Amino acid sequence: MIGCLTAPFRALGCLVLIAALVLGWLYRDRVVRTARGWLAHEVPAGAPTEGRPGSRALGSARSKVDSLNGWGADSVVLTPSELASLVGDGMDREVRRQLDSLRVEPLDGEIRVRARLRTGRLPSEVVGPLAIALRATEPLEAVGPFRVVGPKAGEWEVRSIRIRDLALPADLVPRVVSRVLGEPDRRTVPVRVPDGVRAIRLRPGTAILYGATRS
Repeated sequence: MIGCLTAPFRALGCLVLIAALVLGWLYRDRVVRTARGWLAHEVPAGAPTEGRPGSRALGSARSKVDSLNGWGADSVVLTPSELASLVGDGMDREVRRQLDSLRVEPLDGEIRVRARLRTGRLPSEVVGPLAIALRATEPLEAVGPFRVVGPKAGEWEVRSIRIRDLALPADLVPRVVSRVLGEPDRRTVPVRVPDGVRAIRLRPGTAILYGATRS
């Protein structure tokens, strides 16, 4: 009697399993991309949260972008050093030359950049009487959102700057940025991004790059 009662449930379970297998086969490409995305987004415990640019990290970052465009993944994860390498490589050469010992730390929606800034382009209204005490380079810490704004184009919106132990007033930050860039009307730092990257998501210790939307 019990066997008769459970038979319909066993049959239903078989049908559900068959349906799941059929759907999995029909949508196998999407399932594979999603699984790869889950694996890529895992951040190892104890991994460094700040990275420095380097030729090896830059090559690794470019390889990941190539795989993003090539083998069908929806997204790839960059380490802090890979992100720092892409950011450093994507900056204007003149701007990059003013930032020695560059380090980049991905935060929640922002990046923190630490470097030694060549102080020659700092506005006089910023340094004031401190000008005589400034060295040729000074430690810089700057924080702000970094986003992709178009094909091969990103921008870093600097919202806070600290030079040595001096935190600059918020209203002076855009003037410092424009002076460093040498463009009076520019308020964000342009950064080239690799072809095929449509968005970036920043989390503490990691950066996720998203490719073109696939149907």
